[in-house]
Amino acid sequence: MRRRQVLRAGGAALTLPLLGTQATARSSGQSDESGYEPLGSVEIDSAFEAAVHHDGEIAYVAADDGLVSVDISEPENPSTLAQRRDIDTGGEDMDLAWDLWPDGDRLVLAGPANPVPNTAQGFALFDISDPEAPEQVAWHSTDFYIHNGFFAGDTVYLTASGTREYPIVMVDVSDDEPEEVGRWSFVDAKPEWLDVSLGSRVLHDVYVQDDIAYLPYWDAGTVIADVSDPTDPTFLSRVGDFEREELADLSRRESRREYFTPAGNDHYTVVNEDATRLLVGKEAWAIPDSESEGGTTGGPGGITIWDIEDHESPERLGRISPPESDDNTQSGYFTTAHNCDIAGDRVYASWYFGGVTVHDISDPAEPDQLAWWRNPREASFWTAQSAVPGETFVAASADLSETSFGGKEATPALYVFPDEEGTQEDAPGLIQNGSETPTPTPTPTPTQTPTETPTPSPTQTATETPEPTATGTQTGTDTPESSDGDGAGFGIFSALTGLGGAMYALRRRTERDE
Repeated sequence: MRRRQVLRAGGAALTLPLLGTQATARSSGQSDESGYEPLGSVEIDSAFEAAVHHDGEIAYVAADDGLVSVDISEPENPSTLAQRRDIDTGGEDMDLAWDLWPDGDRLVLAGPANPVPNTAQGFALFDISDPEAPEQVAWHSTDFYIHNGFFAGDTVYLTASGTREYPIVMVDVSDDEPEEVGRWSFVDAKPEWLDVSLGSRVLHDVYVQDDIAYLPYWDAGTVIADVSDPTDPTFLSRVGDFEREELADLSRRESRREYFTPAGNDHYTVVNEDATRLLVGKEAWAIPDSESEGGTTGGPGGITIWDIEDHESPERLGRISPPESDDNTQSGYFTTAHNCDIAGDRVYASWYFGGVTVHDISDPAEPDQLAWWRNPREASFWTAQSAVPGETFVAASADLSETSFGGKEATPALYVFPDEEGTQEDAPGLIQNGSETPTPTPTPTPTQTPTETPTPSPTQTATETPEPTATGTQTGTDTPESSDGDGAGFGIFSALTGLGGAMYALRRRTERDE
């Protein structure tokens, strides 16, 4: 699924940790006596996204103001190889760099993830042929902030965050000289969607494989497009919970409420190696609602599994349910889906304070949970990704306490887990009463609604049934007004827009200067 290269000869030798690093290795080992647990971990200051490369021997971690390379060839003793935190932008500092992708001997680090004044917008291109000595070879400035991106071949794909049409922007980086070659948005092909509020059609991420892009447009669903010609992409289809008319009819208040709660909330996409299965991660929360039982409405999002063997006629197959929690508001121990990965029939998923899971989806209608590990007092997982299938996978924990509405603290770190079945011994609880196991909520039989295709008259294919909410009625209280922009994985109505993002960046800069 990802292009991985063997380490350059001699490049596997370890170096001493850099002075002043915030990386601390820990090892727990794995044994039948202790139950399922991480093999090892290493603390990384401001860790967010992680990506495995070099045949599963090296992981790269986006770390707010730079990147960190980690040797995971010894899973019980992951160790920091190098840090690059002084990104050369030709001007302002880089901050909120929360996403990266390696491909071949190059890596792209993009940001800021949210709008922050006096911060460079764009991406740094690195030569990672030697993971011990990543070398920046280029900087490309953009006129938008970059919540997420993707890198494949000679093309970098960026979310043009904060813009009216939310396009993907394609940049050619051949010869290490970045040049924008195209912009394309869902609304270019379907301009009638401009009638839908911007908050309902935010492009949150992008995933590209074999010249096909999978674009999660939040409540507007996931768009599949042919990007073989980056100057002229072609719309193929759309899958989602809502029809355009349903979203267009929402009031501004209803749209804000719908933004946070299921259904919709298409946040992250990934496909298997032959692109016959599409995973759509749904990021959602509970919000205050005085009229609902328990005082909230909504709840965590899961992961939907689609059959996309025919890209123009996707079919929903099943769903991985999120772990349960007593408090799925953004200030609680929320357990919504975040980033995930697939290798063969196994899905590796991160659920913030809900931990990480491994599921077998050989029967996608009934995913089988193979392993689940969590430690909500210490870890909030941002991503999970296969390292060596059948042996290990990695997961990054991010501290969101400064980037959400009073979020809980967590230790930023990279974990290495065994890719095997297992049960965590004395697992910490997320709920006070009842089962600790995720319990799928029954959903009604999917209704037949049209999936959009390039033809004027779409064929009838099943779109996803809206995910069940944690409580009964969808009667939310008003949430704060917000300008356009994404949040800390939380989207345009997050606390990390405007002043919140600026204060976070300022504090980080002050810490670095001390």
